[in-house]
Order: sequence, then C-alpha cells, then structure tokens
Amino acid sequence: MVVDDEIGICRNVEKILSKNNFKVIKSQSAQDALEKMAFNALPTQTTDDYNAKQYFQIANQVQVKRGVFTFSLPFSRQMTNVFGMRSGYTCCLANMHQGWTKFATHLWFRSPDGLAAFEYAPCTLTTRMGDREVTVQEDTQYPFDDRITFTITSDKPAAFPLLLRIPAWCREAVLELNGTETCREPGGKIVTLTRTWKSGDKLVLHLPMDIRITQWGRNSRAIERGPLVYALKLGERWEKETEPTEGDYWSVYPTEPWNYGLPQDVVKDPAGRIEVRKGAAVSADFVWNAAHAPVELVTRGKRIPEWKILNDVAPIPQTDRHGLFKGEVSDTAETITLIPYGFSKVRIVAFPVIP
Repeated sequence: MVVDDEIGICRNVEKILSKNNFKVIKSQSAQDALEKMAFNALPTQTTDDYNAKQYFQIANQVQVKRGVFTFSLPFSRQMTNVFGMRSGYTCCLANMHQGWTKFATHLWFRSPDGLAAFEYAPCTLTTRMGDREVTVQEDTQYPFDDRITFTITSDKPAAFPLLLRIPAWCREAVLELNGTETCREPGGKIVTLTRTWKSGDKLVLHLPMDIRITQWGRNSRAIERGPLVYALKLGERWEKETEPTEGDYWSVYPTEPWNYGLPQDVVKDPAGRIEVRKGAAVSADFVWNAAHAPVELVTRGKRIPEWKILNDVAPIPQTDRHGLFKGEVSDTAETITLIPYGFSKVRIVAFPVIP
C-alpha cells in the first residue's frame, strides 16, 4: 500500500474518432494508473532478494523504522513500515510475489478481432489470428526510454487490428511503420492500426517523455517524467534487527540531508532547469535499487533547516496562500539528484516550493 492520495484512479471518458485506417479511442485512465503503480510503488516495497517487504510505504519516506504511525494500523508489534518477511498481514508474504507476474501476463489483450497492447515491457507474444500463427516481439527499455518496437513474424500474411495505448501523460505520440511515419496522436487515446501484417513488419511507437511538475498535498510539487515519479536520491544505512515473533527485519536511514525545497524557477521552467542524465541500458538481471537507476534528473534545491522529523515522519511545511514556503531557507543552492521512485527506499518526492 502506498500512502499518498496522488496515485489514484481518474475518471474515464470514451470517444471514438476515425482517421484513415486508424481508429482513435479515448483511453480509460485505469491503465495509466496501473502503469504508474506498477513502475513506482511496486518495486520499492521489497528488498533486492524479494524476501522482505514493507506493508506501508510513504511517499516522503525519510526513514524506515518500527512504530505506530498516523497512517498505519495499530499492530502491537509495530512492524508495518519496516522491511520484514512477515511484516503487516502475513498473507502478503504469499501475495507479494504476484504483482510482477500478473503484470507480465497481462501486457497483451484480445480485442474482438485483434490484439491490444495496453501496458508496455519487453516481451514476446505468440498467438493465433484465425488460421495464422503470429509472433510479436516487443523490444524496449520502457519506462526508462520512450521507444517501443514491435516486430511481427508470421508464416503467412495475417489481417488483424493492433491496438496501442497512448498514455495521458504523452503530449504527442509518433507511430512509424517499416521506417515511415504513419501518424501522430495526442495522449489519452487508444490507436488502432488495421492492416495485413507480413513477417518482418516493424512498428515503432515513440512516446516522448516531457518533464512535468505535478501538485501533491499541502501545495507541494513532485517531478515526473513519462510514467515515472522521481525521488530525491539519498544514501542508505540499513540496520538488521530481530523481533521475537516476526523474526529478522531491516530499518533504513538516510546518510545525507533530505530537507530540500524546490525553487520556484524550477517549478515554472522544468524543461530548462532540470537535466536528464541516462545511464547504462537495463539488463535482464538488474535490480530496483539506487545503484542501478538507469536515468537521473539533476536540478537545484535549497535546504529548509526547520523541516525536521516529527512523530517519526516528515510532514510538509506550511505554505502561504500562493503555495510558497516563507520560512527560513538556506542561502546556498545545491545540486540535487533524483532517481525514479521505484529505485528508492528513503526519499523525498513531494517538495515544498521556495522563492
């Protein structure tokens, strides 16, 4: 469970349009919400070896420790925030392993007469379309990169529609078929390409990822790019302890300052004041931790000295009616680095805005 009102299901709207051999449908935003949860909240809630989990996680999580918090159930052993094998309800020990497997097995769907890709990840699909066996090879570094390539293999030409979701966060998607641009469509839609597919056909879906500033609770701001929410990158100190009933568990503490505000000029001009740095490509055996983050965002921040831990959490400082924090702020602007939320264990995601 992620403790934040920002990740939710939006209202859905359906509208059918037509354009040449494409059918454009307003996408149900539940798919966008599923993607956001899967690529952000899901991976951060377990240890690298997948043997321990958090029952509750916090968006602005500046420490992971035992306790009874305002957001948690009052379990007497106070284990709902730590990484443990049996922390929280013990049924999660079995259920926690179902998230990625169910996500992977639901990347593709059947439309009434075709195929639909509503979530994106590297995969291979082999199925029958009528009397034809068709294989679709999906190659991508998504959600860290913005290009998804579908290669069709079939023993004979096969006519069927292929439906692709254009996420709502994408300003304008580009589709290329066999090296030729086919169409451009705004986000929040499902595009259907109906044609006779031949073996070797290559379809590329390009989803440009602009940097966005989104408003979260108490006039705070988060930085997002594509389907990913970004978190302040912090060094981690892990401490292993044992609870008599529940066994071993881990607490996590930051080794660097976390109490930064986001300057107003960054909020107003994220594209000009936030740098995207891409690292090595993701391999099949990578793990979701800070050392393996394949993309980083770099910008400036200033420390807020009086923003401190209160009752074991870090409540966002109060702002004025215009959403600005007007308390004491450091005179020195520092370079801060952000990594995708899913690679963090301790972090700041929702930043106060400072002048």
